[in-house]
Amino acid sequence: MIPIDKERCQAEKPNGQSFMTIGGGYKMIRCENKPTVIVTETQAGSDGLKGSMTLCDECLKVAEKQLPKGFFDIVLI
Repeated sequence: MIPIDKERCQAEKPNGQSFMTIGGGYKMIRCENKPTVIVTETQAGSDGLKGSMTLCDECLKVAEKQLPKGFFDIVLI
């Protein structure tokens, strides 16, 4: 497991390119923003562990939209 990083958001997001981009390509990049919260899974995964990561406000909004309600707990940094 990777420890939380209180200096930089740990979310990964698309780089804005697609498979049609000449000279580049689609890949995921790590968010550059300063985190504001630590999110922790409420249920352990198949490995028996609960994951945690830091998120900025923008990435937290995306996570809340994409994941089911109650999937993670939020703690302010």
